Amino acid sequence: MDIRSDVFFEIHSLDMINDQAEFLAWVKSQKKSYLQKLDPRFPNALAYPLDEMVAKYGSYFFTSSVSYMFALAIEQKPTHIGLWGIDMCATEEYNSQRAGCHYFVQRARDLGIEVVAPVESDILAPTPLYGFCGQNPMYRRLIARRAELRGRFNGIQQKKANLHDDAMALSGALDDIDYMLNTWV
Repeated sequence: MDIRSDVFFEIHSLDMINDQAEFLAWVKSQKKSYLQKLDPRFPNALAYPLDEMVAKYGSYFFTSSVSYMFALAIEQKPTHIGLWGIDMCATEEYNSQRAGCHYFVQRARDLGIEVVAPVESDILAPTPLYGFCGQNPMYRRLIARRAELRGRFNGIQQKKANLHDDAMALSGALDDIDYMLNTWV
């Protein structure tokens, strides 16, 4: 599969991924890459201008590789920035990364840059306004549904524990019968 890319970003320290020879060879084959620092093994790579970007945008919102890409994209002064494959809709790490993305979306928009994403993507949907989300009927329905599902889940977990206890008691009774059959009868 051919994937067109004008520039590749690897913001993680290459020292931390030295054991991934195939990936490092792929990075080396890229026409243009941004890395944390210059590395003679990667002749087509540039050092990411971290000091310049942090001086301009602050250090609070560089929460993912996308944030670093977004800041540099804004510096190119484009008319549009497109976001594909950057939903950040899952939980865990994306919860902390999403805010940085949203910050740069807003910065781009403030500069008149149109930010576009597929309609199926969640990346351009802002998080609910703190304190006001409870006024949203869908929010209330989802909270009630979550409570219902949590209750059902907990009930099943309790039944599972009870069944396990019952199974252990029966297993002990069967062992006792087997002992008596094999020893006394």
